[in-house]
Amino acid sequence: MLRFRSVSTRNLLTRETIRLKNCSLLKEKIMSAQTYTVQAGDTLSKIAEKFYGDGNRWREIYEANRNVIGGNPEQIQVGMVLTIPGQGKPPDNGGGGANKGYFQSMLEALGGFESGFPSGDPRQYTSENTLGFMGKYQFGEPLLIDLGYYKADVYYGNGADKNYWRGSWTGKRGINSKEQFINSRDVQEAAIREAFNLNLQRVNGALAAGGQSINNYLGQQKTFNDRGVSKTITISLSGILAGAHLRGPYGVADLLLKNQPSHDEYGTSILKYMEEYGGYNVSPDDF
Repeated sequence: MLRFRSVSTRNLLTRETIRLKNCSLLKEKIMSAQTYTVQAGDTLSKIAEKFYGDGNRWREIYEANRNVIGGNPEQIQVGMVLTIPGQGKPPDNGGGGANKGYFQSMLEALGGFESGFPSGDPRQYTSENTLGFMGKYQFGEPLLIDLGYYKADVYYGNGADKNYWRGSWTGKRGINSKEQFINSRDVQEAAIREAFNLNLQRVNGALAAGGQSINNYLGQQKTFNDRGVSKTITISLSGILAGAHLRGPYGVADLLLKNQPSHDEYGTSILKYMEEYGGYNVSPDDF
């Protein structure tokens, strides 16, 4: 999918300011986490089945306990004390629409579509499309420049007609080549979180410049004219993050402020992303 880099000299809200503003907006999380001590014979799938009735939700437990388990989710050990997130009541979905799940569920859905491979398939991380976007979340040169992983004078959208990856790598998180990046699951998962954080700052900044706040939109239904077709969606934080990943933060701002939907070069509408990946239980604390 096409990604746009929007460099701004506007004053951006700090991460902490965004977090505090959105806490009241996104409501207080009603889920109370509990802990579980790993027993002999346990796997994350079995633990997820025990608490959620769905073994496929093991990734939610893994992401909540990555600092305890480490980089390999299969290496849980007897005696580990794990936090079980979101067990019990229905989640707050970050602004509206049907509750679809938690942050990790959103990432798995987004990564599956972006990469073209199903959740859990290692080929997600090495996937590359015809324009040179790569990885589980189809990272492009402009975004990785913004995130500090990569640098180039000529890159996609700035003198190049695709992502050729002819620039140099900065060594951030130990990444010194394209090959290292596509073969590092953990770095890609960290980078998408960094991208969400940066894009949320820029969306907030652009809305503020237009005299608005993200608070004015979350949970609201809005109808747009998308190439002659009327489309109504419920605005949510997860949808905003997905829309910004497709069309950049200023694409989201133009949609909300000017009612102007945009599309990538494959014809994918920002509204598709904001609807399809909207309604997940996401807060700025997740990234």
